Amino acid sequence: MKGIDVSKHQGNVNWSHIKADGVKFAIIRAGYGKQASQKDPQFENNYAGCKSNSVPVGAYWYSYAATPAEAKQEAAVCLSVIKGKTFEYPIYFDIEEPSVLANGRAACTAIAKAFLETVEKAGYFVGIYSSKAYLESCITEELRARYAVWVAHYGVDKTTYRGQYGIWQKSSTGKVYGISGNVDVNECYVDYPTTIKKKGLNGFKTAQTAATKPAQAKTWKKGQAVHIGSNVPLFANEITSTPAARLTAGTYYIYDGVPCKLGRYRITTTAASCGKTPAGKYVTGYVSWDNFK
Repeated sequence: MKGIDVSKHQGNVNWSHIKADGVKFAIIRAGYGKQASQKDPQFENNYAGCKSNSVPVGAYWYSYAATPAEAKQEAAVCLSVIKGKTFEYPIYFDIEEPSVLANGRAACTAIAKAFLETVEKAGYFVGIYSSKAYLESCITEELRARYAVWVAHYGVDKTTYRGQYGIWQKSSTGKVYGISGNVDVNECYVDYPTTIKKKGLNGFKTAQTAATKPAQAKTWKKGQAVHIGSNVPLFANEITSTPAARLTAGTYYIYDGVPCKLGRYRITTTAASCGKTPAGKYVTGYVSWDNFK
């Protein structure tokens, strides 16, 4: 699906023209930094324009946080800005400031994790945005596998980013009817709106009632052995709807005991592999808990 992302730098966007040009979604900047005054001046206009023209929308927060504590402050301001609104696409943490990235992988991962966890706990489907190079070098594989990823990679026919991702930002010099000047253009490969609405996230009320919502029978712990029947769908991440493969029947092990979106857990093939890093080397994939015995 074709999409764009915008901020105050695109000025007044004509959203009726945007939709007519085939744009299927938009990610709009909510703001930046840790002060309420840093709300994007065009955020309200862009949000209203998307809603009035039925353009599914997500948001991003540009970060300057140099510590996890500052990231939590940014998250609190972001939540105050987006409160009371509904978003069909994730809320993204935008980490690309050179002075922050210079702190290295451990520091950047801790900063991103602090923001993502804070916003996620408030009921939002969250993700992380940065360039291919920065994501691969400054954010751990475990964090990139845990959350939605929006990767920027220009000048290529197809991104070669190593890891799961839902949106590829392919150019910063796109042209779209309704915007004077350049705009970032994107491709999306995940049906975020269906997942978000079904789970009642991002301001939407869950479509499931207490009577119909499946209850998890038990807590699955790290290292626990589980039996899985044949032909059970194995997913590459926690949100995709298309299985990457089908499992053969046998005994598998809960990798870390952390429940993921859509009721999935990461599994591995041996007890010794549980919790070992990098996750990509040891995790077999994601399986819905109701397939465990």
